[in-house]
This record gives sequence, C-alpha cells and structure tokens, in this order.
Amino acid sequence: MSDAIVQTFKSILGSSLTTFAGFLALCTMDLLLGKDIGIVMAKGVLFGLLTVVTIFPAFLLIFDKQIDKTKHKILLPELNSISKYRERVLPTVKKYEAEFKKLPKFITSKSKAILIIFIILMIPAYYGNSHYDVYYKLDDSLPKDLAFNVANSDLAKKFNITSPEIIILDKDVSSSEVEELTDELKNVKGIDLVLAPSEIINNGLETILPDELQDLFNNDKYQLVLTNSTYEIASDKLNDQITTINKIVHKYDKKAIVAGEGALMKDLISIADHDFKMVNYTSLAVIFVIMILVLKSLSLPMVLSLVIEFAIFVNMSIAYYTGTSLPFIASIVVGTIQLGATIDYAILMSTTYIEKRKKSANKKKCMEETLQFTIPSIITSALCFFAATSSVGFYTKIDMIGSICNLLARGSLISMASVIFILPTLLMMFDKIVLKNKNAKKEGV
Repeated sequence: MSDAIVQTFKSILGSSLTTFAGFLALCTMDLLLGKDIGIVMAKGVLFGLLTVVTIFPAFLLIFDKQIDKTKHKILLPELNSISKYRERVLPTVKKYEAEFKKLPKFITSKSKAILIIFIILMIPAYYGNSHYDVYYKLDDSLPKDLAFNVANSDLAKKFNITSPEIIILDKDVSSSEVEELTDELKNVKGIDLVLAPSEIINNGLETILPDELQDLFNNDKYQLVLTNSTYEIASDKLNDQITTINKIVHKYDKKAIVAGEGALMKDLISIADHDFKMVNYTSLAVIFVIMILVLKSLSLPMVLSLVIEFAIFVNMSIAYYTGTSLPFIASIVVGTIQLGATIDYAILMSTTYIEKRKKSANKKKCMEETLQFTIPSIITSALCFFAATSSVGFYTKIDMIGSICNLLARGSLISMASVIFILPTLLMMFDKIVLKNKNAKKEGV
C-alpha cells in the first residue's frame, strides 16, 4: 500500500489540481452562478483528493480479505502483468488479453492514418464549436406546465403582453418632454403600448387606481413609463428594439433606466459572451501552468491540451450539426468541466509513456505497453463519469440541467476516445521534444 500511494500520488495530485483549477476558473464569471458552481465542485475535488490518499487506502487494507473473496470476472483485464490470482479468477484470461491487445497494436500501427483523420476532423469541429446556437430565455428550459410558464402564456394570448419594459425617468423631466418621448416610442416598430403618467391623467384613470399604484407611476423622485413589445424575449428583434428605446429615452434623460425582462436578457447576452471568453481562457491558462509544474515539461502540456480541446470542439460542434439549441450557461461551463475532468486521462497516459521510455528506446513498444496499462483505467473512469452525468440528464425535466449533463456525458466518451486514439500518435510524433524537455528540466537546464 505504501508503494501504491507513492507511485500514484503524483498522477492523482496532478489530475486533482487541474480539475480543481478548471472548476475555480468558473469563479471568473460575472454571473454569480459560475462562482457557486465553481466553489462547490472545487471543494469536492479537494475533499476527494484527501480521502483517496488517506481514508481509501485504510479501507482497502482493512477489507482486503473481503475484497479478495468477492472478486468477479474481469471485464477489462490488466494487460501488462499476470498476478498470482489470475488463473483462479479468470481461467480464460489469456484469451481475453489476446483480443484486447489488438487495440494497442492497431493504434500504434495506424498512427499516421489516425493523425490524418485528426487533422481533417479538427476543421469541422472548430467550425461547429464556433457556430452552435444558444438561447438565453431561461423559462424555455423549464417544463411548460409550470405555473410560471402557464401564466406567461395566458398573458400573451389573452392580453397580448409579450415583452413589457419599464422606463424610469427623473421627476424633473417635464410633462411636455414625456409626451414627446411617448410619441417617439409609439412610432418604434414592434411597440403596441406606451403608458405614461400623462396617459393616466388624460384618460381619468387616476380616479379608479389605488394611491399605491399611482405612486409607482409618479412620485417625488421618479416617473414611470410602461411599454409593451410584440417581439419575443431574448430575440434579435427585441434586442435591437431595446437599443433603439435606449437611444430615444437618453435624449430626454441621460440617467434614465430601461428595465424589464427583455432589457435584462440583452444585458445577460453581453455578460455571457464575456464570461464564456474569460472562463475558457482562464481555465486553459491555469491548467496549462499547473501541468508545466507537475509534469516538468513545456511541450507535453501543449500536446495534452490540444487533445482535450479537440474533444471539447467535437462535443460542442455536435449541437451545431444536429441543429440543437443549448442554454447559454451550458456553453460556458461544459468546456471548462470537460477540460478539467478529462485531462486526467491524458496525464495518466503521458506520464506512463514517459516512464517506460526512460527504460526502453523502442517508442512503439513503449506505447503499446502504455496503452495496455492505461486503457482499462481510462475506460473505467470515463464510464463512471458518463453514468453519473447521463443518469441525471435522462431523469431531469429541466432542459438547462439536462443539456449540461448530456453534454458532459457525451464529452466524457469523446475525451476517452481522443486520448486512447489521438494522444498516442501525438506522443510518438513529438517523442524527442517531450523527452528532451523532461531531461532538460530534470537536469536543471
């Protein structure tokens, strides 16, 4: 157990730190939702690391006999060694290993073809990742039978209230200016209602409206103007219309505020675009630095990041090519989580390959042995990730949660395939550079 802890601690630490950093990158979002998700998941990684290197080894030692007695048929057999229990546990192990060894040999023998396919796929993957559609209207991600959605639907059908906006003006804006403002707003395409304090007085509505409601329209600090648009929330038409409204309103009052769901959604789009860039750049940069420190190499982190970024591009591009619209929050957090959670596969394979290359000059043979050793662990980890996320995605009725979980489930499998097939090719291609950097770092150069 002592040897196991020492041998695995470096890989576990490196994997945990990259995942931890990836989740903390969500804290750079202006939306506090990112901070909430990032801190909770980062704490989970930290506690997971502590329990794996302390409590878990203790449990293995205590329940060693029970674990040995309850062994079952090996579904993904170890391919690099034969334990003393192998023949007793699995009499036909050699047959299984012979079949399973075909995959590492196939990957190493077809490395050039795999590289060509990788380069070809990168183009549509990058394009699709840059052009998939997102939506910002969060109630679209909620079940249609919720009271909230039912009420909004009734308002739209019975009273034609689709996108009401609130304009808050200073009290000092004169009545004549407010009338000019309302006249201009009525001429804006898509607005079918403008209600100002003057409209209430001119139509005698102040006699029937409660004082509290009248105070909302006109008090000693502000005066209120209501508008209603026929355009859908978060649509391009409404966003353009709000831009026009802002220009008109600010001619009369530079400190005026245009509020409402439509205006907030327009702000959300700008914030989400900023958050998407910040999270992606921050997570990639921080994880890259951590890998340099842990792996003690400059070129290796570039290769690993390239493979996982390719997997992210493929995952997100599927939404574009299938015509699937994603909630905006999914596009922000999925890439970071997939990068932080699946870079572990690449770290495991690369560190194993480098250790074997130190002992042998035959890089093809070393890669075959590396694949034989790491494929079962990578597949097991990826399937656990897939099971945990896909089950939630299948069960939930909230599209925002379902989309995130389904993307993560799909991403785990894509990352698994990318690491198993593409990374070995790149490691062998850049073998001299990777080993040179490792040796230089080791010698203190």
